[in-house]
Amino acid sequence: MNRLLMIAALACMSGQVFAASGEDTCKKISAMAGKAMEARQDGDLLEDAMSSVGDQSKFSDAMVVKAYTAPVAVSAAGKKKVILDFRNAAYAECYRNLIEPMK
Repeated sequence: MNRLLMIAALACMSGQVFAASGEDTCKKISAMAGKAMEARQDGDLLEDAMSSVGDQSKFSDAMVVKAYTAPVAVSAAGKKKVILDFRNAAYAECYRNLIEPMK
């Protein structure tokens, strides 16, 4: 019985470790999305953003390109909202695809 409890505890712990790792990954993706959208809202050139945001992988380049499909907001408050909304959307998508299936 003790052995079964230990195996169950280890299985739960590794799931928690993976979930924590997934949360860290989603936070990093959210931060990268925020930087991509911030570059867009600041009026940076797409080519400059692609070389300065993320690690220039296919994933980070796709995130930057996606950010650049959004219009530039007029006011500072509008820009902040667009950036936060983009970060939240990136985190939510990551959560649905990476963390939620493990729960």
